[in-house]
Amino acid sequence: DKAVGAVTFFSAVAIFIYYTLWSLVMPFVDEDHPLQNYFPPWEYAIRIPLILLIVGLTVIFTFLGLAMAKSKNSQTKKAK
Repeated sequence: DKAVGAVTFFSAVAIFIYYTLWSLVMPFVDEDHPLQNYFPPWEYAIRIPLILLIVGLTVIFTFLGLAMAKSKNSQTKKAK
């Protein structure tokens, strides 16, 4: 369990550092700089998290809606 936690933690830190460099530093680096080869276009730094947020919220609210509908159905069956 500790190994999985350590791998997850260091992966999250690495992704955070990469994303921070990509979104906050790379827009100020020249387009022809060799460091630009390690990062996708800057527009994706906005689009990817936005798409993930929309998909995540859709999944959460779909789950909540289904759970509420199931709960209401079970309550109506108990009332009969």
